[in-house]
Amino acid sequence: MDPVARPTRHQRMSVDAQHMLALGESGRYEFKRDAEAVSPKVLAALANWVALDPTREVAHLLVGVDEVEDAKTGLVYGVPCGLPKGLDRAVARIQDIASRTRPIPVEVFIIEEAVDEEVPFLRVEVGPTMPPHFDDEGRRQTRQGRSTRALTDDELLRIYLDREAGSFAARFRQTTTELQSAVGAVGNQVDQIAAGIEKHIAEPITRITVTAEEAVDAAHSAASAADSANAAADTASYEVEHVQRLVRDLQEVVNDLDDESHQNLVHRVAQVRRKVWWNFTIDTFEHTSARASKLTDQLLELLARDVSVDPARNSWELAVWHDLLGDRRAQRRSRGTQKWWGEVIAEVQGFLKSPAYAAPDLPDLRAAIQADIDHEVDDPESVTNQFRALLDDD
Repeated sequence: MDPVARPTRHQRMSVDAQHMLALGESGRYEFKRDAEAVSPKVLAALANWVALDPTREVAHLLVGVDEVEDAKTGLVYGVPCGLPKGLDRAVARIQDIASRTRPIPVEVFIIEEAVDEEVPFLRVEVGPTMPPHFDDEGRRQTRQGRSTRALTDDELLRIYLDREAGSFAARFRQTTTELQSAVGAVGNQVDQIAAGIEKHIAEPITRITVTAEEAVDAAHSAASAADSANAAADTASYEVEHVQRLVRDLQEVVNDLDDESHQNLVHRVAQVRRKVWWNFTIDTFEHTSARASKLTDQLLELLARDVSVDPARNSWELAVWHDLLGDRRAQRRSRGTQKWWGEVIAEVQGFLKSPAYAAPDLPDLRAAIQADIDHEVDDPESVTNQFRALLDDD
């Protein structure tokens, strides 16, 4: 929603509210006669409707508004009917209902309309936080016109993919910040290199240019200037050698900076271990059983071991922990159970004992072709063509 501060109370009915009342109910606007009619299902459906289209920012719920049908045109529009129990109680109820949407509460921005008039009402802007949203009964629904319906499989998939894309973007920004922090450790050296380039390369090159121009003028002036030309050539030769030495020194500095990238890799391994430890703590702090203590000891043994200095092993370990965190996000409510943690800890123990990348998936292509060669050749989604696409990636 719009981060700029906006009024949450209007003494008179705002222009926006008047516009919504005139348009009537739709996918974007929903009217409820009183706050008691607002439920987690209603808020989740509105938030999911927004999540289905990246161009949508919010949906609007008007509470304390009745629907009226024009007898002549048949068009339905909204008419404020007020909130008998008061604005404050209605606001509190809507905030409570929003807190009961899953997997985390939807975002609501509540605006009090026409507070100095006879029939005040509420205008609620609803937006998604971690879609698809659902109520306590697990219903994942969206708006369709003036009614609601279940999200289709394709819509659910699209929402999940959009959400993961957003998570990836956030992780990418975080990784960029970490890299910038690591590079900052050598920032002073970079400044010194820049000063060195200015002093030992830019200035000598300028002097070389001036010297060469002077040498040309001297050659044209007279034979008596031959000695000056020779002297200028000697000066130019010295400066060129000096520049070459500086370039070699700079190359050594660049190589040193490249070697320090291994330290950055070690930093990333340490950071992802901290994330795993934090997620485990969040998932299991309520458990006091012997099983929970055993899992804690097993995971701590994995995470507290020294970080390898081998870049290849560190890259491999990063992939292992990132896969674990990704699998956790895919669990119910994005949290791992004790059973799940026990299984993944055992799996990681095996990985770290014998580090190796997974072998490629090699389907039985011969059997597939022998069973239906026409299908395997003509259908782009066949096992054979999907496998050939992997070969084309190279």
